[in-house]
Formats: sequence, C-alpha cells, structure tokens
Amino acid sequence: MKTTLLVIILFALVGSLCAVTRIVDINGSGQFTSIQAGINAASVGDTVKVLPGFYQEAITLNKNIVLQGSGYENTQITSNVNPTITQTGGKLKWFKIGCTNGNGIAITAGTITNCVIQSCAGHGILLNSNNNILVSNCVLLNNSGWGVAQGGNYPNDSVVNCIARNNSSGGFSGGAWNQYSSVQVNYCNGSRNYTIGGQECIDVDPLFISATDFHLAQASPCVNTGHPGIFDPDGTRSDMGYYGGPDAPVHPVVTDMKITPLPGGGVQVEATGRANY
Repeated sequence: MKTTLLVIILFALVGSLCAVTRIVDINGSGQFTSIQAGINAASVGDTVKVLPGFYQEAITLNKNIVLQGSGYENTQITSNVNPTITQTGGKLKWFKIGCTNGNGIAITAGTITNCVIQSCAGHGILLNSNNNILVSNCVLLNNSGWGVAQGGNYPNDSVVNCIARNNSSGGFSGGAWNQYSSVQVNYCNGSRNYTIGGQECIDVDPLFISATDFHLAQASPCVNTGHPGIFDPDGTRSDMGYYGGPDAPVHPVVTDMKITPLPGGGVQVEATGRANY
C-alpha cells in the first residue's frame, strides 16, 4: 500500500513539473499564431497563454488545460461559425468572445471564468450537459439570445457572480417561466433571475465605468455582493462581474516596498509586486 501511494505521488509530481506555458501570438512572437494550434500542441495541465490580438477563428477546447487571454480589453475571439468556442473541458479565462452567426460558447464540461461574451447572434453561453459546469464572474452583453442558456435539466451546473445586461431573451435561462428549472444561478445580476434555488440575485444597473470599461463604480450594487464564500484577490468578499473572484485579472501593483538609506546619500528602493495578466 505504501509503495502504491509513493508511485501515485511521484506520478503527480512528474505531471506538475512537466506542465508548460505555450504562447500564442497572432503577430508571430510566440510559438503559435493561432489559438487552435496552441491547444492542439498542449498536454493536460498546460497553460496556453494568448497574447493581445483579434483572433478570427472558431476553436475547440477539449483538454484539461487553462486557455488564458490577455484581458478582454486586448484579446478577442470571434467567428462566423456556430459556436465560436466549443468547450468540452479545461478552463477558459480573460477573453472577449463574440459570434456573428450563433452562440459564443457551447460547453459540455469545464469552467468559464472572467470573460466578456458580447454581441453574439445567438446565446452568449449555451450549457449543453449536466456535468458540473461552472460559469463565474462573466459579463454577458447584447447577445441576441440568452446571456446564459441551458439545453436541458442540469442541476449540477452553476452560474455565479455573473452580470448579464441587454440580452434579447433575458439574462439566465431557467426558472418557473421556462421549461427547465435546474441550473443554479446564484449571486448574479441580470434579468429573469428566478431559477429555483437561486440566491441573492438582482436585476439593476451594475454601474460600469463606461460602455467599454467593465470596472465597477464605487457605488455599484455589484461590489462586495458576490458569493460570500468566494473572495477577490485582495481578500474581500467577491464582486460580481469580470473584475471579481479569485481569478480576477490584477494589473501590476506594488504589494510591499523597502527603502534603505545609502551611506553616501540617496536611497535604495526594493519593491515587490503582483499581477495576474
């Protein structure tokens, strides 16, 4: 039994040590110029980091990897294929996603977090299985269907800390007014948040800084009103929307500074910082 346990631990360590970050840059500075090429080359546990650019391609995320953009402000994926992203596993974060001919994302397994899904001809996100899908801290705007739609009775799927505005069908599909009533929509801001079991959902202006800047104004009803068991990077209760939750993008900030006087005059400054992008 001890030998078996040791082997399992060694395999886990080897897998962790072998995980790599693969760089996609449409301008040619990375290993790949298309997102799909980066996904195809990745192994389980890898991160595919997509540098800023406008990527016109439909992709399939079908591995247990992290597909990471450089922020919705900088990294956009769009296509005329329905859907733009087919997700059957892995984690998707920090992108702006659109589709001119259907849904932005159709997902059967995995996590979508801290993305902006905007102006799709269909739904922003379509949940296509009862497979513990998690959609968190996303902003869903101006889609022609639902912000988040469900294709069946999926009680194991969760939508949390999301903001949905101006989607033609409504914010979140599910509830007594819909044929399905199972997906758990909790601590979200958007129209028709009446899903059975939903908690602390609101439908009010989130007070974004602007139409293109999804930071929340200080007086926003979405500040510190996300899920109380989920926290922002600064340790406070999570906000709803793109800049909330543990995966919230944090631009470089100084977290500690040491100033040492020098014998001949002047000072030496040592600073420690952190960033997610």
